[in-house]
Amino acid sequence: MPKRSPKSYPTPWLTVTYQPVSLFSLKRSDATSMAARSNLVPTPYAIKMALLKVLLESQGRQHQSDFTQWINSEFTWIRDLTIYIWPPEKLVVNRNGYKLRYYDQTADKADKTRPTIPMQGGFVFREWVYMQGNLQICCSAGNHLAELEELFAQINYFGKRGCFFQYLPEYQQTTPEPTFEPNPTTGFTVQPMDDLGEKTTFNRINPFSTEKAQLDKDRVIKPGFLPLQLMATSTRYDMYQRY
Repeated sequence: MPKRSPKSYPTPWLTVTYQPVSLFSLKRSDATSMAARSNLVPTPYAIKMALLKVLLESQGRQHQSDFTQWINSEFTWIRDLTIYIWPPEKLVVNRNGYKLRYYDQTADKADKTRPTIPMQGGFVFREWVYMQGNLQICCSAGNHLAELEELFAQINYFGKRGCFFQYLPEYQQTTPEPTFEPNPTTGFTVQPMDDLGEKTTFNRINPFSTEKAQLDKDRVIKPGFLPLQLMATSTRYDMYQRY
């Protein structure tokens, strides 16, 4: 694995490993609802949302009286995590088309007196990724090592609900430097990597809040380099090999 040059990142670094146990799909940030290409691996944004989800499910009930103060404090350190992803050894992206019926937003806005929800038929494009090998995540733990270990152990899926991953505690590592990091000089594959903005708040990403998140401020999309080489492709699939 490539080694990083010394930088002033908070230490220690925590590396955790997951075994994919189902197909993976995570719609790219630039995809449309009808034609959705999938990311090859979970992005830092998706991983932070998974951490936030298990945090709220496991500890939120204990902070009903001071929820706002507690979640703002917890959200800040999760938002500021630096996260690197090491993909599995092989990935196969399967392309699929589906014919289905879905919510017709235009018809609903045009006639608010309708007694039923308008639906329409259409054709959608989706991708599902088969992963062979384990997925590794390395992040800057800083002063939250114990909390991160507990939260990562509770995560059982990334991306679309049902894309399950099995946490492997025997492969957990704590090191003074990252065990790997993106290397643009040898990265073969570019994937848009979305992440939380430096100044975003919990209310901006909270779907129950009236505050709205803004692209490039609260959700930042940057190019990510993955050590994957495209080995074969067709109209039905792409196959990548990690090098």
